[in-house]
Amino acid sequence: MLESFFILGEKMKTQAKIISTYLDNEGIDYQTINHPPVYTAEEADKYVQNYQFIRTKNLFLKNKAGYYLVALLENKRLDMKKLKQRLATSRFSFARPEELKAKLQITSGAVSPFNLINDEEHQVTFIVDADILRSGQKIGCHPNDNTATIVLAVTDLLQIVKKYGNPVKVIEL
Repeated sequence: MLESFFILGEKMKTQAKIISTYLDNEGIDYQTINHPPVYTAEEADKYVQNYQFIRTKNLFLKNKAGYYLVALLENKRLDMKKLKQRLATSRFSFARPEELKAKLQITSGAVSPFNLINDEEHQVTFIVDADILRSGQKIGCHPNDNTATIVLAVTDLLQIVKKYGNPVKVIEL
């Protein structure tokens, strides 16, 4: 399981290597694109424009029920009222930087589905916009390091997150 590869306190580059090792061990097809540090999708696009994969934005949210990592198409705007209705839960807000650091051990600008390996208690729910699955394309995600992008099938990413133990919900956003 992925948690056996995770050693708390390792540098981000080592975490990226841990993720690559895990993907290799699971026989998951992926590609790694190395680039300078990027903090927004727009910055990343400069370095990955010649690669074919769906680009997403990842938002770390919270409400009274808990924490959520929401992935949606990079050009789509999240309607938090709609998200609240779809999940039949309380109002959402953005989590504070210190909550992001405490739950996923990262800082703003590096939020990625792979951050869920840092959620040892599996308390963060991964919400995926259904449009991402419908695209039929691969997805690009930072491997806990914003100097690389790992490209893999969306279904493989969801399988990894589920296997690790975080709840996953695919919904219309």
